[in-house]
Amino acid sequence: MQKSLLYASIGLNLLFIAAFLFLIQSLGGFSYLLYKIQNRGVGMVYDHRKSLFAVLETAPESIVFLGNSLTQQCEWAELFNNPAIKNRGITGDMTTGVLARLDEIVAAKPRKLFLLIGVNDLLFHPPSIILENYQQILQKIKKDSPATQVYVQSILPVNNALRSTGIKNADIRVVNSGIQALAKEFDFPYLDLYQAFVTPEGRMNQKYTYDGIHLNGEGYLNWKQAIATHVE
Repeated sequence: MQKSLLYASIGLNLLFIAAFLFLIQSLGGFSYLLYKIQNRGVGMVYDHRKSLFAVLETAPESIVFLGNSLTQQCEWAELFNNPAIKNRGITGDMTTGVLARLDEIVAAKPRKLFLLIGVNDLLFHPPSIILENYQQILQKIKKDSPATQVYVQSILPVNNALRSTGIKNADIRVVNSGIQALAKEFDFPYLDLYQAFVTPEGRMNQKYTYDGIHLNGEGYLNWKQAIATHVE
């Protein structure tokens, strides 16, 4: 009787595993599932946006805003009333994603580049890995587009009281400290946006966000105010 129950249990477990593997395969396989997890479920947004950027012109007089969803979700050219501004943000992007699409950015040799990246990385990597990637990003820009004026922007704080983001502000501060040191190493201006958004309690000011990580209209106006003199 006990053996029969054991065999039945093993059989059910094997059936469950087989069903699970079939489901994963039907969704595109483990590699695609990992891709979706790393991009917070946004699927092919990265590939579609990257292919769009490949066919758009980035003229030498352009001012490029490069980053993740925080960059993508703003109408920068309208915000600054400047058609020279090009939005090169991709939702869910990380430092590895920026590295993978940096060739087309530096090939255009834009006049200015505002970089903000790294918060999504903290869901998967420690600050040390992020800073290694960041160093490669800055090194490539310096080497391949030396005339571009790069502005290294700090990562913004998050507000886990509004919604659990899975990211700690303590880790953000560690990354920001490293980013600031790298900016100095490469002789790029460092723009401390963190202080422009953080409360005395050490989290994103609630008036700038609805979900604890992304910005509302007032948040983008605050960002604009923090960098306006450098853009104009």
